[in-house]
Amino acid sequence: MDKFLITAVLIAIPTYLYIRIVISIDRFEKEPTRYLIGAFLWGAVPAVIIGIIAQLILDIPVEEILGTSLTGQFITTAINAPITEEILKGAVVAILYLWFRREFDGWVDGIVYGAMAGFGFAYVENIIYLLGTKTWEEWVGLFILRVIALGFMHGFWTALTGIGFGVARHMHNPWMKVWAIATGLIAAMFAHLIHNGGLILAEASGGATILVVMWNYGFLLILMIILGFVAARHDRKMLKTYLSDEVPHIISAVDYEGLCNTTSNALARFRAAPKQKRAFIQAAAELAQKKFQLMKMGEEGGNSTEIKLLREELKRMRG
Repeated sequence: MDKFLITAVLIAIPTYLYIRIVISIDRFEKEPTRYLIGAFLWGAVPAVIIGIIAQLILDIPVEEILGTSLTGQFITTAINAPITEEILKGAVVAILYLWFRREFDGWVDGIVYGAMAGFGFAYVENIIYLLGTKTWEEWVGLFILRVIALGFMHGFWTALTGIGFGVARHMHNPWMKVWAIATGLIAAMFAHLIHNGGLILAEASGGATILVVMWNYGFLLILMIILGFVAARHDRKMLKTYLSDEVPHIISAVDYEGLCNTTSNALARFRAAPKQKRAFIQAAAELAQKKFQLMKMGEEGGNSTEIKLLREELKRMRG
């Protein structure tokens, strides 16, 4: 019991940091906490349980034919695992996309929801692996490898699936939607395959696992930096385009400048009340997003009504 509690708590710390990093990409319109928790729990419970069962079933014929050979290990670990796990983790992104589409605004949201499912999966999977260690020395080594060195990977892979759903969000052609979603899922599986396959081949050849880790995080760091810049540019463009006609009746010219310019101090009037500032930014970002959705997708069951309510909310905040 002590080992379980220590493991669960210590894994939770870096997991929380990983979550904060991913959520920071969505700079303005934060996702509802209940959906983020739901995505995390989906990855942590049903995706793990069904994944274990599915892989046991798929691995049986491979082990019967190939045994513990390198080919057998490659098929079970680098092919079966990525396919089953990415489908199961991505399922919650599909649920949010289909049934809670009004809170699924685009590819940035796809990254956030996908990563949350991945982090939930990794959290429970890492607990299982660490509880299987026989000594604390072995525990520490595995913790450093799986939780610290490779802890971000499950979130990253499923974020690729999320990007596919996010790109499909504002497409009208059903076949293009399927293509975008399938491309994201296949990219997640392929990235997962390269990672698992690289580790197997590195271990089999006596190579340094650290090289695989360096490759993973080098690529991931570059991608995160690029996505951060792209997301920031996208947000500024969205706010600048869809809030310009709200000045001066809904949003003042000074606040508009502050929203559209990340280096501006134009929102300084909220500085003494950070909670009000966050609420103002959230409402303004939602207004811009809903106007964009109305233009691209039509009413979708009430975009005009939500736009009206958001305008009233922003008016109240202005006092």
